[in-house]
Amino acid sequence: MPATPTPKLMTFLAFRSDAEEALRFYTSLFDNSEVHRMIRARAGEAGWEEGMLQHALFTLGGQMFMCTNMPPPGAVGYDLAPWESYTFSPATAIYVQCESESEFDRLYAALSEKGEVIMPAGPYEFSARFAWLTDRFEVAWRLNLVPSRGARRG
Repeated sequence: MPATPTPKLMTFLAFRSDAEEALRFYTSLFDNSEVHRMIRARAGEAGWEEGMLQHALFTLGGQMFMCTNMPPPGAVGYDLAPWESYTFSPATAIYVQCESESEFDRLYAALSEKGEVIMPAGPYEFSARFAWLTDRFEVAWRLNLVPSRGARRG
């Protein structure tokens, strides 16, 4: 398998313990998505359950992302930061340009399930259709419906 080139800039997501569930969910939602590399905990690795995802490199809609599970107590690196205090913030969001109503509706339904809607899907002064939400993993998303090519904004 050829090495996946790593771009200079990418979004990095640090999850408490459900990074693998999140990355599988996200890659199922977007075309042109793929998991490129996964690093798992080895047997006897301090703090980690054997086989647990530690780090992954993946694409969503062709955009490269990286994710990790934060190191649990006893793991190498646990003492480097106050991991328990770290959370995602709605102020930082993944922005998605949806090309159709059906794509917008599908993503909105999937991402808002068990999450929190901050701005419900609807027309806003700046967009004919927009939504802002956090998903079940507390990652924030902003969905925007791209105007059709022939449409003009007022």
